[in-house]
Amino acid sequence: AALVRRRARLRAFAAAMGAAHRPGDGWTGWLRDDTEVCRCEEVPAGCVREAVEDLGAGDVRTVKLLTRAGMGWCQGRTCGPAVAALAAEGASSSGGAEPDRRPLSCPVPLRHLAELPATDG
Repeated sequence: AALVRRRARLRAFAAAMGAAHRPGDGWTGWLRDDTEVCRCEEVPAGCVREAVEDLGAGDVRTVKLLTRAGMGWCQGRTCGPAVAALAAEGASSSGGAEPDRRPLSCPVPLRHLAELPATDG
């Protein structure tokens, strides 16, 4: 119970920090083409924009495959939101699709499934 309360407190703090330090609207326009978006793979904003505008990447997954942004040590935990914002910005201006919205998933032990109550239907 103590760990659950601590986790909830830390998540609330993280949410408050995220809200307080959220960049303003149009922040992707402030990025120069040589601004590094993905530090792990050293991918600049210009490469992400080129992947969307010139190479036809219509979602974040395709941008990652073309540029390697989000495929480094952090696996997109640091640069993911920036890459997604740049991809969405370019896709909307070029008539492309929205960023990839795959559901998050994680492994579930079978014992948790077995403990679920039976349902009718």
